Amino acid sequence: MIDASEGWFDPARDDDTDVSDVLETLQDQMQTETGLLLGRRTFESFRGFWPTQADDETGITEHLNYELT
Repeated sequence: MIDASEGWFDPARDDDTDVSDVLETLQDQMQTETGLLLGRRTFESFRGFWPTQADDETGITEHLNYELT
């Protein structure tokens, strides 16, 4: 579980904080998840934030925008 209670989660931030462990955990979770359950407020935040991200090297944007065909 990843806790972002201290503010919006930004794993690709440009400061010197080492977040490699967080990115590794996210990659592991994205590979194994079969669904994502969000509350209304979180969904609305995601809906307004993630689709507009460009140059996301974490893979999160692509993962969240994935559609089953």
